[in-house]
This record gives sequence, C-alpha cells and structure tokens, in this order.
Amino acid sequence: MFSVGAVTRPRPWWSGLLYLLRIVVPSWLRRMLRPAPIPVDWSRVGVAALGIAGPQAVGLASGRIAETVLLSLGALCISFSDLTSSYRYRLRRVGLTVVLGGIGFALGVHAPGPWVAAGVVVTVSVLSVLASRMGDLWAAAGTQMLTFCIVATGHPAETMSAAGQLWWFVAGELMAFALIAATWPFRRTAPARQAVARVFDTTVRMLTAESSRTRTDARQALTRALDEAHDTLITVTAGATARSRVHDRLHVVLSQATPMVEASVALAHAGSRPPERTLSTMRTLARCVRSGATPPPSRATTHETSTAVRALEQSLAGLIDSLRTAKLADPTELDDNRDRRARFRAWREGLAVGRSGWLLASRMALCLAVAEVVGLALPLEQPYWVALTVALILKPNSGSVFARTMLRGIGSVVGVVAAAALLALVPHGWWLLPFMVLLAALVPDSLSRHYGLFTGVVTCLVLLKMVQVESIPALPAVRLVDSLLGCAILLVVGVLFSPLQRQAPLARRFAAAVETVSEYVSLSLAGVEQGRSAARRRSYRQLSELRTALRQRLVEPTSASTAEQWWTSIIVLERLVDGATERAIHIERGDEAFSLQHTQRIVSSMRSTARQLRELASTGTAEPPATLPDRLAELGNEINERQRELPGRPRKRVEAARR
Repeated sequence: MFSVGAVTRPRPWWSGLLYLLRIVVPSWLRRMLRPAPIPVDWSRVGVAALGIAGPQAVGLASGRIAETVLLSLGALCISFSDLTSSYRYRLRRVGLTVVLGGIGFALGVHAPGPWVAAGVVVTVSVLSVLASRMGDLWAAAGTQMLTFCIVATGHPAETMSAAGQLWWFVAGELMAFALIAATWPFRRTAPARQAVARVFDTTVRMLTAESSRTRTDARQALTRALDEAHDTLITVTAGATARSRVHDRLHVVLSQATPMVEASVALAHAGSRPPERTLSTMRTLARCVRSGATPPPSRATTHETSTAVRALEQSLAGLIDSLRTAKLADPTELDDNRDRRARFRAWREGLAVGRSGWLLASRMALCLAVAEVVGLALPLEQPYWVALTVALILKPNSGSVFARTMLRGIGSVVGVVAAAALLALVPHGWWLLPFMVLLAALVPDSLSRHYGLFTGVVTCLVLLKMVQVESIPALPAVRLVDSLLGCAILLVVGVLFSPLQRQAPLARRFAAAVETVSEYVSLSLAGVEQGRSAARRRSYRQLSELRTALRQRLVEPTSASTAEQWWTSIIVLERLVDGATERAIHIERGDEAFSLQHTQRIVSSMRSTARQLRELASTGTAEPPATLPDRLAELGNEINERQRELPGRPRKRVEAARR
C-alpha cells in the first residue's frame, strides 16, 4: 500500500515484478535494451514493404524464386541506407548506395574462389572504412558496399550466372530507388521535423486554452513534446553515420526554445493570452520547421506593457534569427555558384583520413581476415555469415562495439527463435508471405529505433526468404551458430585494439578542436590563402573525430548523459566553421576581409575558451561550462552578421590592392 494525501490504493500486481527486474537487471543493460521513443516514418515503411516483400509475391506467382530473391536483396540494400531526412538528401544517399552497393556485389559475385573472395572482402573493408571519412553519404554507401560484397561471396551461383545475379540485384536497387523517389508528396512528414514542430503547436494550444484545466493539460502535453523531440534528435544523432545539417538545425532550434517555453508557461500560469501576431509567428515557425523553409524575420515590439509578452516576443525573435542564420550560413548552398575547379578543390580537401581512420581500417581488416579464415577452416554451412556479422558490428561511426556485439547476439537469438517457430507452424509458400510483408515493413522503423530489434527483424526475414531457395537442414540453428561465432571473434580480437577505446576526456578533446578551428578562422577571416586548405582539413577532420567520440559515448550507459550536454556545443562549433568557410568563399569572389583587429579579437576569444576547457579537463570535471554554447554562438553570429553587412568589391580591385 502507498498513500497520496489521505487516499490509499493498492499497488498494481505488476509493480513488484518491475521492482524485481530493476534489482536483477543492471541499469546499463536496461538502458541498452530500451528502444528509442521516436515516431514512425510511414514513407520508409511503405517503401520497404513494397520493395522487399513485393518481389516475393511475384516469385511465388511466377515460380522464379531465385530471381525475385535477388530483387528483394537489392531493395534490402537500399532500405539499409535509407534514413529519415530531407527528400533531396535521401535521394543522394540512396543514389550513391545504388552505385557502391552494386560495385560491392559485383566484386563479391565474380570472385573465382573462396580464398580469393576472402581477399576481396578484406580489401573492400578497408575501402569502406576510408570512404566513411569522406562524409555521411559515402559512409552509408561504403557500408552497403562491404555488406553486400560479403553476401555475394556466399550466394549460390549454380542456377544463375554471375552476370545474371548482378543484373537482378541492381534491378532491385533501382526499384527501391524509384519507390523512394515516389515519396515526394510525403517529404514533409519527417519524424524529427514533426517532433520539433509539435513543441510550437503545443505551446500555441496552451496559450489559447480557455479554461485552467485545459491549460494544465496542454502544459503537460508540452513537457511530453519537449521530451519526445529531445529523445528523437539524440537517438538520430547516436545512430547516424555522420553529420546531418538538417538535424543540427533542429537541435539548435530545440536547444534555444527554452526561453520561449518559459515565457509561455508564465503567461499560461497567469491566464494571459499573448497578441495574435505572436501566436501567428509561432504557427509560422512550426510550419517552417515541418517544411524546411526559412522563416521570415521577426522583431520584438517595444510598446508592450506586459513583461512576459515582451520576453516571449524577444525569445521568438532570437530563435528565428538563430534558425535563419543556421540555414543561410550553409556553405554547401554556395556550391552551385562556384566553378568546377573550386568544387573539386573543396572535395579534395575533404579527403582527410587521419590516424584514427587508418586504425579503424586496420581493425576492420584484421577482424574480417580472422572471420574469413575461421569460416573457411571450420565445417560451416554458410561461412560468410561469420564475416557478415563482424562487418555489421564494426560499421564505422556506429557507436560502442561492445554494445553492438551484445545487441547483435541478443537480436540473432530472438530472430532465429521467431523464424524457427514460423517455419515449424506455418506452411511454406503463400502462407509465409504476410509475415514477410510485416517483417519488411518493420525493417526501417527498427533500424532507427534499436539495433538489437533491427537484428532480430532482419534475421527472421532473411531466414524466411532463404528457406525458399536453399535446402539447408536446421537453417535457423546454422545461422545462430555463425552469428554468435562472429560476435565471439569481435570480443576476442577487439581486445588487441583496446587502445582505441581509451579516449581522452571530452573537455580536452574539445579544447584541441577549438584551438584547431581558431587557426582556420584566423586565416579565413583575414583572406589568407596560404595554408588555409590544410587548416580546413585539420578542422573538419578533428570535428568529425570529436563528433564520432560523442556518438559512441551517447550509447554508453555510463557516459550518455554527459555526452548529451556537450552535443549542443559541437553543433555550434561546426556552424562557426561553416560560417568561416562561407566567408573564405566570398573573399575569393572579391569581398573584403575582416580587419586584423577584428580577426584577432575573435581568435583570442576562441583560444581563451580552449584554455578554460583544458583547465576544466585537468580538474577531472566531465560536464561542459554552462556558457560554452552561448559563447561560441556569439562568435559564429558575429561572423555571419559581419558577412551580410560587408559590401562586396569587384575581384579585380581586390587583386590590384593585394598587388
């Protein structure tokens, strides 16, 4: 029994079971097993269901199971790479995956023998890791190149030529690409955009409520909306392969919405309704967040007598300015107006691998080499599954290897048990088709929600498909043994690379990144070309490594909360580098450089911040300074605002002045 005031009521029967589970199951394991509370992206669900399970129905009707399985395999390759984002970004991402996925499958299916295939897999693994250092698009496509290179080495080719298998696989990729292109009418239903926009919609509903009870309910709904938006963005961040500018902008909006929420709650508590123009501004902001459009500028009025209304309007104006700055200060938007030589130079500068990149490539190559040797040395029915397990767990920028290994093993057990039950209870053929459609529809949602759940879904789906074309006794048990063997190889061989897991404190790594960025900013704002390309490479490489370290700690039970506190600062610092890059581009076109005194003041502030972070690291403090994001944001806004204020000059005059 427990009491609330004078009212007592019995505990529910399941509360004791939950309490027992909290004692028995460690907190880190509970957190690792908890799925992310994110909305469902129905456009991706529909594409996966049609692309992966649709060919199965055609194969059952026509009797050409082998060909349609390859079609489904190509669609599965695209579904693994398709993530919720803007329509243009999705097409670029899956378009590159079509190319590299096809290349990987071609290399694997044309390998003449098992040992040659093993060498091909190890070589492709190094290329895939190096590709991940070139950006998120190449990271996603490189991962699928390695994954389906391994799949192709183990796919039987007795009934079909290697060229025929490749043709059907690429046809499945193109089919899935066409389905994704057809989702244009649903491009504004991205869950991350919806989650952030729901914060503003709920705030408007709270401010326009007529009764105190309705306002209380809306205030509680606002708390839930804030929590859901935060969980959605952090989950997307932890599972992403590289930087996403769309989610970065949404994170900036959400992190700077706190003053607006506080002012709105104060108004709702007092029972006051803000002016209609303020409510209209909030509705417009919600629409722009959903659609990705740039909101019109907003300025707070000065004649309002209510302090809370003034605070609300000022917070809205600052929020809109931040969003406009984040959208307009994107150097990639200037690429269309630059000549081919400048675009090639910018692309070449991004080819920075770094020491950590080569270490990750070496780890992947070593683990895959061991997996291939073990798979060929032991009498296994499907030895390529061992290497496939290793490749999927060691996917670059994917978080904690230990956590993914544990989740891979758990998901494999669950998927094998589910597949064995379906194969034992459901007749083969058409009766299995509804379950394949359901599992195919779950692939994209589980991919974004939880790695263990995703492993279970894909394992069950693949086993149901394989039983249609391969007659291997006890197929689910064979798959489970091979998957667990791959996990064991990672746990053993990964110990050799344990120094990779010993990371410096975040404060020290962030201080080094700020200092490197300050060097690049000083060259960019002053219009100095000598050494700027090398400084730009160092800055973006160090920021990429810092972001990777943050992602890995976001999924570690002991460090996730601390990493979340640093995340806003890394986003703001990256926006600052983007602004400096844009400034350098405009100087190349003939605009004025910053004055020496102005540049020195900005750089001095950044170096002072780096010194403070190093002092913080020496004390052992894990949390960042509370003022760090605001301090970096002020410097970034100063660069962007200065950029818009400076008048342009013809390039000839600038060159003449330099001479």
